Amino acid sequence: MYQVAYQQEHKIEIVLSDVVTTDEFQQVIHQLESLAKAHQHLNVLIDAVDVKSFGAKVMWEQYEFFKNYKSHLQRLAVVSDSSMHKKIQELFFKFTDTEFRLYSSDELEKARAWIFPSRLPKDIT
Repeated sequence: MYQVAYQQEHKIEIVLSDVVTTDEFQQVIHQLESLAKAHQHLNVLIDAVDVKSFGAKVMWEQYEFFKNYKSHLQRLAVVSDSSMHKKIQELFFKFTDTEFRLYSSDELEKARAWIFPSRLPKDIT
């Protein structure tokens, strides 16, 4: 399952959970492609903490999106305790200027602060 938790201009937070099907991930890709058509740069937060599994085709779809839209991806944060996302980082981001950060489940707010800095209250001194 997936849902858009928050969107602010070219910045988006997507929550994935349970078993992510190829059809559901296609909807995520469509959402990101629509944003890429509207904005030069994208900042994306993917909260995948509650993902139980996904098919191999989802990995292929993810790779295809990164390959086709790597010039649009400015920042990508993935929140997950799975070691698989570390492998994705090592594999896909050797060939792109995208800033990629992997956060553990207890660092969700840190990931949000990195993707949505204007969403946070500003220090008044």
